[in-house]
Amino acid sequence: MQLAFWNFPPSECLQVAAQSLGIQSETQSFSTCTELLYQKQVDLALIPVTVALQLTDHLDIVPGGVVSSWKYPFTSIELHQDLHRMKTIGSSPQHPLEEFMTIVIMKEHYGQQLEVVKDQSSDVALIHRERPSEQEVGLDRLDLGQEWYEMAQYPMVWGVYCCLKGSPIDALTQIVLQLTREAEATAHQFTCKSSLPAETFFREHLRLRMDQISIASMTAIRDYMYYHGIVEDLSPLPLSVLGDLEQTTDWGHDTGFLSEAIS
Repeated sequence: MQLAFWNFPPSECLQVAAQSLGIQSETQSFSTCTELLYQKQVDLALIPVTVALQLTDHLDIVPGGVVSSWKYPFTSIELHQDLHRMKTIGSSPQHPLEEFMTIVIMKEHYGQQLEVVKDQSSDVALIHRERPSEQEVGLDRLDLGQEWYEMAQYPMVWGVYCCLKGSPIDALTQIVLQLTREAEATAHQFTCKSSLPAETFFREHLRLRMDQISIASMTAIRDYMYYHGIVEDLSPLPLSVLGDLEQTTDWGHDTGFLSEAIS
């Protein structure tokens, strides 16, 4: 069993969990993770949800786990102009998911159509920090994950587990379920005495289960991708074994530190 993790901050607890379970894993850029899947050098890869939804002819999303969150301190939307005068966003080629979601949020939530530019003096920029020392939210900085939640009323789905079509979905789903359980315990224990944003994120805002809430969020993301011309149709999500979600019974629902009331 070989697994590749997209190297973004939430993968940290997943790597620890994989090591605890004896699963061979590596951390790579999302493009390398996808290429490793195509080359059959790994069985599973955690990749950005938007990438997975663009490759539905070749990949299936494996049930049993996702990476989603209510907040996301690692990426801030930095405003260089009055909120209702935004026209441009600085290009972020290493972070296409975050760039796309910012464009969606600014249009759907604030009514501003952004043009992607390479100019550093853009009206909107994305600030990425692997270990933020403080919560960088205020009048000129917005939490990307929280903005999505306030707009869509779902936690933001960042990464999904994918395999090549024709792979043994049942067996892979069981591995993802096992990894997710172990990663939940790892996240809950993450520097429990610290109140820094990154540690608070792992304990309180990270969600690792695939359930009806995360599926609804993925569906909303797919719909926005269609409206923005990134995918050509509104075909069903490429989830091959939805029945496994029902078999997780009580484990498939939010409890404790991984939940927040949605009202």
